[in-house]
Amino acid sequence: MGGKKRPTISQLEKRMKKMSKKGKEKKEAKRITTRSKATTIEELSLKSIEELYKEVKSSKLLTPYSLATRYKIKISTAKYLLRELESAGLLRLVEKSRRVAIYVPAA
Repeated sequence: MGGKKRPTISQLEKRMKKMSKKGKEKKEAKRITTRSKATTIEELSLKSIEELYKEVKSSKLLTPYSLATRYKIKISTAKYLLRELESAGLLRLVEKSRRVAIYVPAA
């Protein structure tokens, strides 16, 4: 009828040691595997910006996600780039919702 047995002090100490070791290993692994994404336009190279202009002309449609995954940039940076290209006249905004903006090349 009794409840669940409570662990002894030595069992708690062992569990805490294991948890702290796992935590340190995970933190070290995260530091090694993280890849930095370009966060600003200044960090993008001129070569990648030229590739972007070529892609804009040849693609059927562009979204911030498609740019972000292809060029390994943040989605906010991709949104900014698309807005700049639209203001320059290279793109035309077709549809925009709260979350996604869809652009096509200007004809």
